[in-house]
Amino acid sequence: MNPNNIKSLDTISKIEICHCEAFFAEVPLFESRTERNLKNGTILFFHYIKISCLPVRQASSSRRPSTSLRTASTPSRSDNDCVFFKPFLVNFIFIATIVGLHIAFGQTRSNFEFEKNAFVERHAKVQSLASNWFDVTYYKLDLNIASQPNYLTGKVTVAGTCRQNNSQLLTLDLSNTMRVDLVLVNGASNVFVQRSSSFEITLAQPYQSGEVLSVTIFYQGTPASSGLGSFTFNTHNGVPWIYSLSEPYGASDWWPCKNSPSDKADSADIIITCDSIYKVGSQGKLVSVINNGSGKSTMHWKERYPIASYLISIALTNYVQFSNWFKYSPTDSMEVLNYVLPEHLSAAQQSLPKVIDMLSIFSDAFGLYPFINEKYGHSEFTGGGMEHQTMTSLGTFNEDVVAHELAHQWFGDMITCRTWSDLWLNEGFAEYSTGIYRERKYGTASYWDYMNPILQGAASAAGIVGLPDTTSAQKLFNFSLIYAKGASVLHMLRHVLGDSVFFQAIRSYANDPQLKYSTAVTNDFQKICESVSGRNLDYFFQEWIYGENTPTYQYSWSWNDAGDSSLLSIHLKQPAGRANPVFFTMPLDFRIKTAENDTTVTLFNNALMQTFTIPFRMKPISVQLDPDNWVLKKVISGEDILPTEYRLEQNYPNPFNSGTKILYLIPKRENVTLTIYDLLGRNIAALVNARQDAGMYEVQWTTQNVSSGVYFYRLTAGDVQIQKKMIVIR
Repeated sequence: MNPNNIKSLDTISKIEICHCEAFFAEVPLFESRTERNLKNGTILFFHYIKISCLPVRQASSSRRPSTSLRTASTPSRSDNDCVFFKPFLVNFIFIATIVGLHIAFGQTRSNFEFEKNAFVERHAKVQSLASNWFDVTYYKLDLNIASQPNYLTGKVTVAGTCRQNNSQLLTLDLSNTMRVDLVLVNGASNVFVQRSSSFEITLAQPYQSGEVLSVTIFYQGTPASSGLGSFTFNTHNGVPWIYSLSEPYGASDWWPCKNSPSDKADSADIIITCDSIYKVGSQGKLVSVINNGSGKSTMHWKERYPIASYLISIALTNYVQFSNWFKYSPTDSMEVLNYVLPEHLSAAQQSLPKVIDMLSIFSDAFGLYPFINEKYGHSEFTGGGMEHQTMTSLGTFNEDVVAHELAHQWFGDMITCRTWSDLWLNEGFAEYSTGIYRERKYGTASYWDYMNPILQGAASAAGIVGLPDTTSAQKLFNFSLIYAKGASVLHMLRHVLGDSVFFQAIRSYANDPQLKYSTAVTNDFQKICESVSGRNLDYFFQEWIYGENTPTYQYSWSWNDAGDSSLLSIHLKQPAGRANPVFFTMPLDFRIKTAENDTTVTLFNNALMQTFTIPFRMKPISVQLDPDNWVLKKVISGEDILPTEYRLEQNYPNPFNSGTKILYLIPKRENVTLTIYDLLGRNIAALVNARQDAGMYEVQWTTQNVSSGVYFYRLTAGDVQIQKKMIVIR
């Protein structure tokens, strides 16, 4: 799932934006990638202010308090006593301007923007207040959904197990735009208090660990739409069109639940009553459709795999349907069910059958499609895409978006991020899996065509992948940080481990019995990668998941011609001043080109400044760092930095005990000395005394038989002298 149509507004960064929608005027919903990319050059931005009026309950004689205390003996207000003012939206066009924009992220950025619902709220959504002691095992949503007027009447059952002794106050999440009328606990009515985003149930007696209870909530109202558009009443061609998108915090806008990804129900039933002319897409299998007479029908979807509350969805309108079939064994097939708008049937039938190859490719890479006993499918809505379990909601039939959402069935639905801070395990994996699909379907060139813009997008990421801002959907679903950098982490990990080990690790993660159909955090994935590879990868995850930014490498090289004993020295530096991490530790490829051939060597960079000396008989023509773009980085080559000036860098580390490194640069061939002096001006050590070519050089000083104190190191190159201070601590 990705935010859709949220365009970069860096060019107007001084303007505070309440909401932003970017779209193409008169652009068909479904078009070829080439057509869409051509249109990306010009984008029409609308900034608008949203004013929302929540439903207000009016009493005839006195003002109602903000919280509601009811029991079974307290009658709910009749329709005549309660008037709901429909939420309204005033869109004020603050700026309308055509901006010539060349999207730096190319097709990948476009897919990101087309994959998420455009409606992003400015305000932060309150996260779950539900009781941690209550372990949800089952949800049953029995909803009556109407339009004209828009209204939802529901009966939701939440069953679970007590995990803490003497628990008597149970809190569940629900927005107070939905009025709770009655609560039953194990069939008996119960006192409750409704608050702004939750309601509290005082149980008749304390529950002990291991005891089970079932809570049934009767409620009604017009759902508010928050976050990424949690519940939407819409129309197409004048026909009502109703759908949900609950990630991350929106499920409780329209049904009472435990609104947290960490607590999955073992199963769920979704029962929807609506006008008979409509179809309803939801999770699992459609087990019955009952015509109730009077133009109403009830559709019953049964999900028997574990599911997080945000992955439960409904999509309702006069859909037309068609099916494709995924044949996963010589004798077995699974239905891929598609609910699409009548006006888009032809486009869907041309595009969506590609999901069959996607299912085959991902099943081969990650293990068999995880909900094979039920189905996969698509329900059309507006926006881009959302990975609702077994029934993705789609607003575009773009191939990359379809692949991204399907990959979520493994990474997001089968294995769900335990906390929203680990969202990259959902979105980074799905984003990278699209590249895997491209590679296996169309070849290596297609993989790089996809990944290069992803790497460019990740280079601009600000923040920490493993510690994103979770206060609002807009901040959480940050493309550069969570999607692009998350995918880039997997791209780099693949090169660090090698293809065979990497794909074995991914498959082991997807099929780990402790994680499959459950939840995971980053450390779970790291441990599996370390177990499969037999390597300590803490440096990698600490710097790329819990560190910030990307490395900058400065490098140069020199070659000492000594016949068969010739040596190539590669001088590498990461500029000082970084805090988290101080420097990046990574294996780096260097391609050495000679008159006869190319040779690639991998060197392990684990210091701020480092010189690698390797035997190399033939004279190099050029040396290129990371020529195949496996590392997220900025590179300054020796050719770029040498012509500028003489430079003597601060030694590292400093202060130091047993040894330190000194790096210097000279822009032309010179007689060079590097000498250490004490405070009295005495010569302590001569580290360099030679004629050297232009380049960047690194020298190690080992401080044996040197006492604590302040020392100076002086670089002399021709007529230039530069001196700096360093401290030895014993």
